Amino acid sequence: MDMLNAMQTFVAVAENSGITAAADKLGCSKAIVSRTLSLLEERLDVRLLNRTTRKVSLTEVGAEYLEHCRAILEQNAEIESRFAEKGLEPQGLLRISSPMTFGTQRITPLLPEFMEKHPKVQVDIQLSDRFVDIVEQGMDLAIRIGATGSDSLIVRKFAETKHIIVAAPNLIEKMGGEPSTVDGLKHWPSIGYTLRTATPVWQSIRTNSEFERARSNNGEAILRMTEAGVGMAYLPNFIVKDSVKEGKLKVLLPGLAEETTPLYVLYPHRRRLALKTRVFIDFLVHKFANM
Repeated sequence: MDMLNAMQTFVAVAENSGITAAADKLGCSKAIVSRTLSLLEERLDVRLLNRTTRKVSLTEVGAEYLEHCRAILEQNAEIESRFAEKGLEPQGLLRISSPMTFGTQRITPLLPEFMEKHPKVQVDIQLSDRFVDIVEQGMDLAIRIGATGSDSLIVRKFAETKHIIVAAPNLIEKMGGEPSTVDGLKHWPSIGYTLRTATPVWQSIRTNSEFERARSNNGEAILRMTEAGVGMAYLPNFIVKDSVKEGKLKVLLPGLAEETTPLYVLYPHRRRLALKTRVFIDFLVHKFANM
């Protein structure tokens, strides 16, 4: 039997909650859909659907197989799109959503090279540290640091960075020198990031916000206050590395109070993914391969 066709039929039945609706969507008879499902279950030797006269529902195995089918069909559609696109030229407006500091420091400098390679692509990059609903806002893709913020989008990791604790030399001197343990940070003043979705493990030593001197929803603002000695901060390496190199900041507890944070690109779907979007994602992955 044609397994791709059988998978497509099974997905259509599951997503449309019935054989009749699936048959209408696929443009075939109910008998063909029912027969295809029976053959698929026979081949797999499992029951994928519970059938009644009124509706169908997924079995536990069926729910698991549904995700497998979706992944296979998405991959196949992406490969077919790539073959179909050979010889075509990317074009149109590419709308990108990115965190502000990361977009300014790491994405925007890459755009001239990308646009030179693809002269028919125009770019609209929107910078915001808040999660943007890219479907609602009409974005082609979004770049996220750490949390993805949605289960409905395709997520691809393209790089990673480190979050580290940094402080200005004058603050370190004021607090009696660099701490040797995480517990030594207990009473240090800090600057918080208001959009953080998860609390770092090392912060469990701080039972209240008494020592949080300032807060911001922007990494660049936190960086400037940290350089001025307002408090220590927990920031991605790409934000602080120049300040550390110039001696404006020092890394506290290197290797002890840090975490690796993934960088993701999110987009609505693989099927019929616009060529302009696909080539930018490939470009991004290539550029950050050795980050």
